[in-house]
Amino acid sequence: MKKVLFATTALVFSAGIAAAEVSVGGDGRMGVVYNGSDWNFSSRIRVSFTASGTTDGGLEFGGSVRADQASKATSGTAASVYISGAFGKLSMGDVVGAPEALFGDLPEVGYTDLDGAGLSNISTAFGDRNNVGANEIPYLTGDNGGMVVDSTDNSGPNLLYTGTFGAFSVAASMSDGKAGSTSVNQEYAVAGAYTFGNYTVGLGYEIVDPTTGSNAKQAMISGVAQFGNTSVKAYYADGSGSNTLDKGYGIGATSVFGATSVMAYVNYAKDSDGAEGTAYGLGAAYDLGGGASIVGGVADSDIDGTDTQADLGVKFSF
Repeated sequence: MKKVLFATTALVFSAGIAAAEVSVGGDGRMGVVYNGSDWNFSSRIRVSFTASGTTDGGLEFGGSVRADQASKATSGTAASVYISGAFGKLSMGDVVGAPEALFGDLPEVGYTDLDGAGLSNISTAFGDRNNVGANEIPYLTGDNGGMVVDSTDNSGPNLLYTGTFGAFSVAASMSDGKAGSTSVNQEYAVAGAYTFGNYTVGLGYEIVDPTTGSNAKQAMISGVAQFGNTSVKAYYADGSGSNTLDKGYGIGATSVFGATSVMAYVNYAKDSDGAEGTAYGLGAAYDLGGGASIVGGVADSDIDGTDTQADLGVKFSF
């Protein structure tokens, strides 16, 4: 359960004065992971702080900061701020690109996502796509404030706009093309989706304009359907220009049976040199109540040099 704290000072925004509300939450996990040869312990804790407020004119604003602790040796943070109203929502910071904001990824399998069987193992050329996980749609832009292509260059913060107008949803994103004072790849992306009944279809287009060389481009179509307690998502992506992705497609499903959820996916990608691979996964989760669940899964691929991945553990949300 999230604890709500009330700010002791007033925040001034434009001509209005509003009291900010700050909530503290997070998630954690603990269990064992099989990496293809050995079972190992794996745990993580994340704490998030979310602040929000409203102007006298009705504009909402806020932000969030997340602190990660994966082990004694590694840690990380992620943060973003936003302002929203009838026009939609404008976010800046560690945000995703426009297509990912609307479409997301295929279902996560396992309590650690089991990224070791990921599509970035297809080839050295494809590996610059920032370690695309086994269940992840291989987007070209906007990896939480950093680059997807040539991930050593981080352009953050990124800018993301999202808006929903009746049955239509739209998104647009871009980077500022800078890593500090250094010019790096410039990213642009747009996406749109239409919902009718239990179905949603959408289109996305992404461009990376590098400091040297030709542009990388990617177009995609995505669809989601709800059949009773089962949700199905599918996508097709087509790369052009200097994009290392030639094409990718996948399908995933999640079914809920009381306190039990079952997830599965199949995900294929082919790089621009002709190397290809398919990743697939199957998992289940049992809700213990109170924000805790038992989660396990197995993932594998037909990519050379990869092994079957599996895990079993407990996930917490608080």
